[in-house]
Amino acid sequence: RGNLGLLRRDPPTSTEEQADILNDMVEESDRLIRLVNDLLLLARADAGRGLKREIVRLQPLLEDCARQARLLDAQRCIKLEASTSLSMLGDRDALKQVLLILLDNALKHSGGDIQIAASPEGSLVCISVRDGGPGISPDMLERAFERFHRGGENPLVPGFGLGLPIAKALSEGMGGSISIESEPGSGSCITLLFPAAAVG
Repeated sequence: RGNLGLLRRDPPTSTEEQADILNDMVEESDRLIRLVNDLLLLARADAGRGLKREIVRLQPLLEDCARQARLLDAQRCIKLEASTSLSMLGDRDALKQVLLILLDNALKHSGGDIQIAASPEGSLVCISVRDGGPGISPDMLERAFERFHRGGENPLVPGFGLGLPIAKALSEGMGGSISIESEPGSGSCITLLFPAAAVG
């Protein structure tokens, strides 16, 4: 809004200043669009609207998510370990959204390798995303899934504090769960548990 006021100034600002103002407005508009999209996604997840209960083969989905994450940072090593026969009951698109949120967080807040693993755990499927970042203090860990909570991390890292709440709402909407383990200096591991699916 302030930038719009600057553009209406009389006499007008210089051409260079106007170009800077327009660039700022484009960036702010994009940021608002991301915020609105996140809020809409969170509202839909809360309502459990449109989430499917179908068989999802995990290895191809995890490979696709790892590939997309590597495009965001080609210098990072993202390792994947998953059985080819592993499947779960859930919504493929929602699960992909959850995994991309977790991988995006790992890329933003850690250095070194990122490990994705999937394995059977009784009647459940366990998916984990582990990073080698600075870890999270116990008091911050308790609030990790609170909406708009960003902890004490670098304010220059983009985000609204909605990624993990969205991941939690989507996971629970599919009948699963999400948890996080972390220690300062030892990285973080986020674990997803979902009902396993028998594939004939």
